[in-house]
Amino acid sequence: MQYIEVNPRGEGNEMLITAITTWEGTPTALEGLAAGSQAAAPIHEGFGAKNPRLMRSASGGDMHRCEYMIDFDSFEAYGRFLDVMNESAWWSETTAAVAAAYPALKNCGTRLVYNVI
Repeated sequence: MQYIEVNPRGEGNEMLITAITTWEGTPTALEGLAAGSQAAAPIHEGFGAKNPRLMRSASGGDMHRCEYMIDFDSFEAYGRFLDVMNESAWWSETTAAVAAAYPALKNCGTRLVYNVI
């Protein structure tokens, strides 16, 4: 697989890529997600991610959702992370656990964002 390096700010400027996975669930399922995310954070760091965090709304709605975020220095670094993660036994176990938790916990997808300033 070939990855494209994108840096909209020009050469020499660091880029920040954040992968944001949105989760939706019952209060009990979100408690389990918090515990699972805490356990997953060092694993993700071992796969190349930086600054893992699970964010919840304090106000403004979406109280039934959490967003798990991890950072990368480039799209290429994110691609390497995916390659390592997808080949791991941890990934197989995690996808089975997520499937078993449905519909109390639902993965709403992952989006990539990047810093433009």
